[in-house]
Amino acid sequence: MNALYARRASTFDDFLPALERAHASARLVIPNTGCQLAASLLALELDRAGLPAEYVCGHYSAAPEQKHWWVQVNSVLLDPSRDQFDDEDPLSESYGGEYSRSCSKPASEMEHEATMHLQLHWSFNRRARPAIKAVVTLYGLDLAKVEEPMGPLSAP
Repeated sequence: MNALYARRASTFDDFLPALERAHASARLVIPNTGCQLAASLLALELDRAGLPAEYVCGHYSAAPEQKHWWVQVNSVLLDPSRDQFDDEDPLSESYGGEYSRSCSKPASEMEHEATMHLQLHWSFNRRARPAIKAVVTLYGLDLAKVEEPMGPLSAP
């Protein structure tokens, strides 16, 4: 995304290309869920474009018993993994349920967050490694950090 795009992005449709990339990237690594990975990749891309994105955690009414992650930019809600819920399209602005926010992180922390999620899958799912390498390349992440053995899951 260029600086001109970053200044004008304010509607759902403006974010659709980034949303599609995050959805497709997460599905390469995690076929059915992956909300933390997808949301962290999307927030990372939007942050790099200079947009005020937030990585949000809470619940979605389609599965109120489980935590869910999504991205918000101002008042625009972007959920790249909403397809894990029946009949929900992550690439549509409309959704059938309700989101309940409980916490958030600034998108500026997403390089560490995305790397940590990819590192977890690198450590425990050898078959996903080619896909993880592709995602690392697409998002300009450090493959050496992803390949490091898992340590304590804490912020840098």
